[in-house]
Amino acid sequence: MNPRSELFEVSATYWLIVFALSSGVVVGYLWRFAFGKPDGSGRWQRVTAFAAALVLCLTTVDGLHFTQQKLSTNFRVFGTVAVIAVAAGLTWLHLSHWKMSRHHFRHHLSGWLIILSSVSLPGWSYHRFQERLYPPSKKSILLLSTPGKKKEVHEFVAMTDRNRPIRVYRMVDDGSEPLDVNEAFEVNFMESTIQRGPADPVANCHGWVFLNSQFLIPGEAVQQILDDNGYETVSEPKAGDVIVYRADNREIVHTGLVRGVLNDGTIIIESKWGIEGTFLHDPEGTPYSTVFEYYRSPRPDNRVKIVPVDELPMDE
Repeated sequence: MNPRSELFEVSATYWLIVFALSSGVVVGYLWRFAFGKPDGSGRWQRVTAFAAALVLCLTTVDGLHFTQQKLSTNFRVFGTVAVIAVAAGLTWLHLSHWKMSRHHFRHHLSGWLIILSSVSLPGWSYHRFQERLYPPSKKSILLLSTPGKKKEVHEFVAMTDRNRPIRVYRMVDDGSEPLDVNEAFEVNFMESTIQRGPADPVANCHGWVFLNSQFLIPGEAVQQILDDNGYETVSEPKAGDVIVYRADNREIVHTGLVRGVLNDGTIIIESKWGIEGTFLHDPEGTPYSTVFEYYRSPRPDNRVKIVPVDELPMDE
């Protein structure tokens, strides 16, 4: 994510002023086009040219804001120079041609460039005024899966109680935009959902439940853990039990932990949503699935051992 530049943030009032000035510029140029003096003299023409130059300078703020917000670091300097160059060129065009005769203004290319550039300014400034006055509602995007490439960790494996190894994974930095942890932490998916922990790309939901947030593991590995570590389904969950969400084909798509059961029977679940944060929610309060089961193991906790590969027994 590109860093925000508060220097170029402006209010709706700013754009309302720009709209009013640019509308006056358009009226001035249209009057000059239709009724201006043939020799190009006139105080009104000078005022219009200087007003257009002022509006161009004020609108340049928006171009600089765009370069800071939308362009990557490699292109931000180039974009800034391009915006300043275009603004300077149009400003020079308006200021240096205010004495142009009406005939040249009507038939010369520079005259039409002046008209077109001035007409576009009120349209754009009004659009930006509306955006500031009625900002669009921000829809938070939850990274519910683990986007990007995952690489197997060859130095470690997770080992079930039956000594069956499980491959573990980490996210690979492939040069894509990094996760904005602060923005992800502000996500509100549902009114009944409370975020407890920050976004973290190191572990997915299964790694958070079974591997102490150290690695990613796929959903199919969860079934192996349930089978090998003595888990059984229960109908009345209690704190410490595991909740397993399944798709229609019984594929495991999400896991979490039962954090408690209230006096009225309400069950509180905590789970990690992909590489987002951990959330407190009711059992039906996730976007993954509404098909779930509770599992309990006689073990003291749900953690699966993580073993260095070089400590594994050699095959004979």
